[in-house]
Amino acid sequence: MSNSTAALGGRPGSWWQPLFAGFRGVSWQTVLLIVAINTGYAALMSVEDARPFWHPLITCQSMGLSIAYVVNAVSPWDKTHPVWRLVAAVAVGTLIGFALILFIKGPLLHQPGYTMAELVDAEHIHSTIWTPVSGLANGTLISLFFLVQFREARSRAAMLRADADRNLLSKQAIEAELKLMQAQVEPHFLFNTLASVQFLTETDPPKANMMLGHLLAYLRAALPQLRSDSTTLGQEVALAQAYLSIMQMRMGSRLGFVIDVAEALHAQPFPPMLLMSVVENAIKHGLEPQAQGGTIRIEARRGSDRLAVAVVDDGKGLRDKIGNGVGLTNLRERLQALYAARARFTLEEVAPHGARATIEIPLDAGTR
Repeated sequence: MSNSTAALGGRPGSWWQPLFAGFRGVSWQTVLLIVAINTGYAALMSVEDARPFWHPLITCQSMGLSIAYVVNAVSPWDKTHPVWRLVAAVAVGTLIGFALILFIKGPLLHQPGYTMAELVDAEHIHSTIWTPVSGLANGTLISLFFLVQFREARSRAAMLRADADRNLLSKQAIEAELKLMQAQVEPHFLFNTLASVQFLTETDPPKANMMLGHLLAYLRAALPQLRSDSTTLGQEVALAQAYLSIMQMRMGSRLGFVIDVAEALHAQPFPPMLLMSVVENAIKHGLEPQAQGGTIRIEARRGSDRLAVAVVDDGKGLRDKIGNGVGLTNLRERLQALYAARARFTLEEVAPHGARATIEIPLDAGTR
């Protein structure tokens, strides 16, 4: 049983059920708009009508509401030949409206001039014909206007859906790349670290044991992300700390790092692997090419509605146009796909030398 049938207490397939087709999807705001248009047109008619205002008001409301009802029942908007269907619906609505006018002003209100004999005599024949003709013309023009508006709204909706689909596909493609990155877990980094552990096992067993512990911490932080679509700033910081600890053992005194992230921010949702991308970029382009190495600082600050996570290094800076590589380009694309204009990535020079990379995301944003 349909909702409309149940609400009206009828049975499915009742003969009168099609009568309610004209009320499909009609809100009270739409009804008020139609009544207002009809009333405005009645006010214009009353200027040349010596009779009381209720005469043109009944005419316009009967005609206008009947046309609106039939047009909505036919719903020509999404059918073939919509204009011809619309004109036919207006014509039917005009006939119904004209019959309604005759019934209200004749049998109901007993107004003179509304009997069949009076309607067809020579004195009244002009007004008898003019009423449905003007109703047909005006109803067609107004209905065509709404048809054009409907088509424009449908075109805009289709464009918005297409844009949403493109954005979704772009986001899915970027997330697929992320999954691939996570699944690989930087194999060259793992192989290099294991090679270092093997070498230290023969030359410095205590140091080898320490590096192996850092590697286990790194894997412990990285592997859960392979099975999860979301992560937190605390998990990302733990992953970066384990990575930096390993790199510190490989680079020795050439690498130092400081992590300044308040415990209260650890539970904040954060996109996976973004922080690692920035940290790796700082080491690869900022510190490793520099003979004396340098220090990396990870810090996070919370604003009124945004979270800013920065990676600051005192390496070579941006002299070599760092920041246009594939890694940071992918990072910008991921932020755009996840948060659109609500997120931002900036890369700036730090005096006297070094660089600051900052990721800003909305505080209420979840991650994918």
